[in-house]
Amino acid sequence: MQKEQLTLLSLIRSSLWGETPPDDPDLAMDAARDQALMPLLFPDSAEARRSSAHYIRLLFAQDEVTELFCSAEIPVVILKGVAAAYLYPDPMKRTMGDVDLIVPKERFGDARDLMAKNGYKETSEIETDDRHVGYEKDGIAFELHHHFSFGGIDVEKYVEEGLSHPDIITVEGHAAPILPPLENGMTLLAHAAGHLKGDLGLRQVIDWMMYVHAYLTDEAWEGGFRENASSCGLEIFAVALTRLCRKHLGLPDPITWCDGADEDAVGSLLENILATGNFGRAKGVGSSVEKVSTGIKRFGFFRYIKRAGEYNWKAYHRHHWLKPLCPVYQIFRYAKQAITTKRGKKIANDLGRAGARYELLKKLGLE
Repeated sequence: MQKEQLTLLSLIRSSLWGETPPDDPDLAMDAARDQALMPLLFPDSAEARRSSAHYIRLLFAQDEVTELFCSAEIPVVILKGVAAAYLYPDPMKRTMGDVDLIVPKERFGDARDLMAKNGYKETSEIETDDRHVGYEKDGIAFELHHHFSFGGIDVEKYVEEGLSHPDIITVEGHAAPILPPLENGMTLLAHAAGHLKGDLGLRQVIDWMMYVHAYLTDEAWEGGFRENASSCGLEIFAVALTRLCRKHLGLPDPITWCDGADEDAVGSLLENILATGNFGRAKGVGSSVEKVSTGIKRFGFFRYIKRAGEYNWKAYHRHHWLKPLCPVYQIFRYAKQAITTKRGKKIANDLGRAGARYELLKKLGLE
């Protein structure tokens, strides 16, 4: 690992668990920025102060929208966001982006109407996989979901169960409905696994680590969580990810359930995460050859090109009759990118990494 990466890991351990801080923490500043960890690792920075201000605004916006749904008797919970942040020693040090809401499928139309009538501006069509619609109000972004699962990992039964009896947490004096512990843990794990297929970063890993720290003793793992993870194809990934947290991020709990992890897979997983950054920020994974190649390996050429075209072609979002032409659009889009970028060596490297990522996914039981 590079020195800045070693410094980053040391800084995470010192910030969360009180280990001795590294001698030159500033070496990790760019990496911390790429991983969306500035409030946690550099709390006195200008970026961390801006993040804290956004955090407070987001909490008030979250209050408003959940109260709106409550008044309309629409069940709702917050996914990720505060549902992960409340597990941190200082929740405000968990970077927050938007407010992710989920409602029962049968109330999704009612929820959309309610938001439209109360000043929430729709910013996106329903995504290709029909997971959510984006909204904006007063500078805060919202994602309204009617289901959570993505990347071929189905945890929908946990979301549906949790919506029927949510927990209420309080962060900085603001109450929020979230999924109960088991269901919340399954969605945090599935979220990390889904993003490993494209752009998993340390922020999502730390969310999982803080959940393990709060809930997953050996007894809790063997007493039910293991069976649930296994039923969704996530047991091997959970073991490897938790071993990574123990070995590299300082998770202090004396748990043994992750001791049998494949150490080569753990090393490859860490390398992948450090190279990617939060949602691909470290290397622009969202448009990289690596992600495309991995996707084609997973879905097959035509299915991947079709999905990508439907997602990227804005004209299709307005005119759904263009759907049959989406694969053609995407092929021309890739051709244009190839002509304009002229990055032969990088493309070759990306293709090599795509193959390695695909092998890692297979080792972790995610293919």
